[in-house]
Amino acid sequence: MRQTLLKLLVIEDNPGDFILVNEYLEESFPKATIFHADTLLKGIEFLENENIDVILLDLTLPDGMGIDSFLSINLKAPQVPIIILTGLGDTKLALESLQIGAQDYIVKDDSSPAVLAKSIQYGIERSKIFARLKKSEEQYKLLFDHNPLPMCAYDNASHQFLKVNEAAVRHYGYSEDEFLKLTIDELEPGSEDVNQPISISDYNVSRNGLYSIDHKHRKKNGEIIDVEMRSHEIIIDGQNACLAVIHDVTERNRAKEQLRESEQMFRTISENFPNGEVAILNKNLTILYIAGKEFHIPGTNASYFENTAYTSHFHSPEKEKVYDKLMQVFADNNVVFEAAYDNLSYMISAVPLYETDGKINKILIASQNITEQKRNEIEKEMFIEKLKQNNSDLQQFSYITSHNLRSPLGNLLGIIKLLDTSSISDPMTKMLLKNFEDCTIQLNETVNDLINILLVKNSSDSKKETLDLRKTFEKVVQSVQNTIDQKSMTIIADFDDAYEVEFNRTYLESILLNLITNAVKYSSPKRDPQVKIRTEKIDGGIKMYFSDNGLGIDMQRNKDRIFGLYQRFHNHADSKGLGLYMVNSQIRVMGGGIDVESEVDKGTTFIITFKN
Repeated sequence: MRQTLLKLLVIEDNPGDFILVNEYLEESFPKATIFHADTLLKGIEFLENENIDVILLDLTLPDGMGIDSFLSINLKAPQVPIIILTGLGDTKLALESLQIGAQDYIVKDDSSPAVLAKSIQYGIERSKIFARLKKSEEQYKLLFDHNPLPMCAYDNASHQFLKVNEAAVRHYGYSEDEFLKLTIDELEPGSEDVNQPISISDYNVSRNGLYSIDHKHRKKNGEIIDVEMRSHEIIIDGQNACLAVIHDVTERNRAKEQLRESEQMFRTISENFPNGEVAILNKNLTILYIAGKEFHIPGTNASYFENTAYTSHFHSPEKEKVYDKLMQVFADNNVVFEAAYDNLSYMISAVPLYETDGKINKILIASQNITEQKRNEIEKEMFIEKLKQNNSDLQQFSYITSHNLRSPLGNLLGIIKLLDTSSISDPMTKMLLKNFEDCTIQLNETVNDLINILLVKNSSDSKKETLDLRKTFEKVVQSVQNTIDQKSMTIIADFDDAYEVEFNRTYLESILLNLITNAVKYSSPKRDPQVKIRTEKIDGGIKMYFSDNGLGIDMQRNKDRIFGLYQRFHNHADSKGLGLYMVNSQIRVMGGGIDVESEVDKGTTFIITFKN
């Protein structure tokens, strides 16, 4: 039957139930014509004037109750399929209606567009089949064999299968011959265990001839399914039997279980929400649900807030701000904002909750106490400001100290150059003057080193430019070519993958010079020195690998001291322990990074990251 011709009559006196059923029907049958009668008499009038295809009947009406309502409608239109709409408490009555001719029953609380559509479609088809069955026994067999739901007939005493339809064969995987060798009890999981008896009374129909029960069945492939069996008594070849229609409700039960688990999970999360609360509000911002470990009003519990306006628990002007923010959520926005209650601060997040029709009638909010966090942030900012001031004072002290030392040191160095020690004959005096000269020169070098370090440390704005690593490296190598030749050092450089960097020219030359001179200075006497340098592109910059085959560094002992000031790892006369410190400082002040890999007597690799 085409949907354009489909006419549905809903006999329901509850306006709310009819609205829900009507929405479901319009979703499933958008082209159908839907009639509504709120009394039995109006329903009969529709049947007299319209060619109705399916009737959805509530058994509790103002002018008809229970089975009498069904009988009245069925008498008026025996050819029209009737589907019973029932509440949870009327299931027994609905089952009795099935026994005397109703096509199906639907519990209102479990209804959905899919359930109604399925029931109506099956109701229409079953109605056609039952009409043909009235004419002959063959038509009854047709109903059984071609029913889209699994059906079976079994002996009421032994439970041996007598008949199964094609739907049962397809659904369970057993052939018809295999079915006829089984009892219905043997479909139960665990029936193969002789120590687990099956209660055969579960499969016996009730005294009124109709029975419905939920079971678990095992298919031939071992899959366990949930089924709802609806059985009634029949006579097959003169023996008492049961005819059962089997509904596979596995997916329905699984959906119910998932829903239950989701609800339980939500409750668990919300009830244990730390330092705050979780709440569901309606369009009036009334609290429908609230839970948590801490509520934004100290000393309160969930019952204090239930069915009250969420904003009523804030003081003005905070109340108005909270209201404006939460109302934005109903315009399909997620909002996060701070709100205060007395001397406490809360971070509130709110998101919309969508109905099945896409409308937003509720919102979910999570509120968390951030008072301590904000207090810590303020203290941290004060501490950072204090550190900045201390650092500034130390830098100023370093500048003043180095400046004040340079002038007297210059005078001392000048006096030393003017001293004529040729006329001094006393050995002790000569030795003292020589020590004085050495100490003065050493102090001057130390002051100069510290000034250079201060210059690097405070050069965050040093000029950057695009530099060619190949050309810069060649320039540095040429400046120390004599030293390289004296040591017979081999240099292998590969800048093909990447060679342009954004860096300070002076710093780059200084870094490369320090690394090359260190490779010469700390080369191994066991082999000719060799340096390998290569580059590679990375996201946002370049990596340069500088490797030598020199003495290496004991990383287990010195890993945390590699780039320290005045750290020396080998006994070398010219070593001051300043080079790597300067390299690290120059790289990091330009926003780069440096790592080191080394092994004693095998060599060292420096991995430098230049960020563009």
